[in-house]
Amino acid sequence: MRISGVQLFIFPHAGGSEISYVSIEKELLPETVTSTICYTGRGRRIHEPFQKDMEAMAMDCMKIVQQKRKEELPLVFLGHSLGSLIAFETMNCMRRHGLELPELVFFSGRKGPAATEKNNRSLLSDKELLDCLSRMGGIPDAFLQHPDFLSFYLPIIRNDLRLNDTYRYQPHEAFDIPFVVMNGTDDEHVGPEPALSWKEHTRAACYQEWLEGNHFYFSDATTFSRTLSKYFSMHFPHLQLSRFKACI
Repeated sequence: MRISGVQLFIFPHAGGSEISYVSIEKELLPETVTSTICYTGRGRRIHEPFQKDMEAMAMDCMKIVQQKRKEELPLVFLGHSLGSLIAFETMNCMRRHGLELPELVFFSGRKGPAATEKNNRSLLSDKELLDCLSRMGGIPDAFLQHPDFLSFYLPIIRNDLRLNDTYRYQPHEAFDIPFVVMNGTDDEHVGPEPALSWKEHTRAACYQEWLEGNHFYFSDATTFSRTLSKYFSMHFPHLQLSRFKACI
């Protein structure tokens, strides 16, 4: 049997949910089976309590991957910002449990897990946090001024930022998985060489892609999806992905 696609799991950013990546899912080719992970406390899991630490979050995400895994397709992970950290720790959790690891991973909008972040955004006042979110983009300013939206959203973003603020990297054996490090050219949060801080965690290739935009540069879903497809074609040449080549 010839394999005719890939399975992509997307790990959302802090405050993100399944709907945050709908535009990307629509732009990806039909051969891509995509699942955007829904963290607890939002979306269809709104009534479930937030995860309190990264270990619990990684375990929860691992179970979701197990439930939705299509064994006949190559496995790919994509994480953005906090989602990159969650994807990385999910991989460590899967390795500890002897599960199949992804064959290709995209880390977007964040420095590597061992890189220290000194800001504690989860402790900001509401006004300071809203100002920070406005500068980063990704949420229309009109939403950030709407009381009903804020009463729902602020607890979610604060919990997610707390996971990031309290995360402490524990040294692990490097993976044998190609990494693609993607960032926006105007994103001041990742620094000039984010790929260097990811390279130490893999013995395989580590590529770097800069796309135009800020922290939420993937709002240009077409360009972002074409970049993903380029690497699918590069790393899975045996697949029946003829249309991928038109995207390169």
